[in-house]
Amino acid sequence: MSTKQYSNVKMWKYLLKTIVIILFIFLFWQIVLILLAIKESFIKINQNPCKSQAIVTRNHSEIPRLIHQMWKSEDLSTFPINNSFNEWKKSYSNYEIRFWTDRQIENLISQAEYQYLYSTYHSFTYSIQRADLARLLVLHAYGGIYADLDVFPSPKRIDELLKNNYSLIIPLSTTETSIINHFIIAEKSSSILNYLLHRMKSKRFFQKIYLLPYLEVFSTGSFFLTRELNNYIQSTANSKTSLKILSDNEVTSFVIHQQGRSWHFIDGFILNSINDQPFISFLIFILFLLISIFIYKSSLLLSHFQKLFSKK
Repeated sequence: MSTKQYSNVKMWKYLLKTIVIILFIFLFWQIVLILLAIKESFIKINQNPCKSQAIVTRNHSEIPRLIHQMWKSEDLSTFPINNSFNEWKKSYSNYEIRFWTDRQIENLISQAEYQYLYSTYHSFTYSIQRADLARLLVLHAYGGIYADLDVFPSPKRIDELLKNNYSLIIPLSTTETSIINHFIIAEKSSSILNYLLHRMKSKRFFQKIYLLPYLEVFSTGSFFLTRELNNYIQSTANSKTSLKILSDNEVTSFVIHQQGRSWHFIDGFILNSINDQPFISFLIFILFLLISIFIYKSSLLLSHFQKLFSKK
């Protein structure tokens, strides 16, 4: 081997070693972020201050008869599942139905009052993260009711929720441990929404989860709302009279959530399949484990035979 060839081989070995080290550091840091996200998923909302029906001392909230829905464009045929827009118009003909597109959200967030959110909004990797911020934004700007396009009205009217003296009404998950955001009611310029909007922060590249986007998007949704509303409840005496957290039974009496999971990535579908079919998922895991062991043992056996033949 010539000196030049030796130098090239050495360079490629060094480059390969560097790439392996970088990949190892990346994987290690991603695992750390994933574990932190999983830890955060176990945080439960403190519901006690929000269950009281004590006499309300704050002024009567004025939640307008205004229903907000949003999609990336006005073409609802691009929504991957059946949408609820016409159902809301039919069931709540005495309400104003306002439909928001990405362009309209862009115009709203460009206004002077919300320019502090502009860079945060555009820093998000996924459109669902921008939608998480956008729903809080439109409710703060106009007040009313926000409903995802896969959320349908039920026979029980939501009018009675508007009569209560709350600044923000938001539902619990089906496990009744964390906050979700498919259906939200708020007064205009809600102090709670103002708090949440100012707590919404952009992430730098090294703070993002790339391997499991499903966990990353929760950083602006359920994880974020549960953590920050817990902080709000602990730090604000008014939370007892201004924040209403709906139980799963309560929210399902007012709306029907089809849970289309239209924004989920492949990791999300896998995780949801595990949740929906735990026994089948367990069998698949055992099968995968057995196949992995078989492949590993086969590779060892093959390596052993190769060594025997090489000796001959």
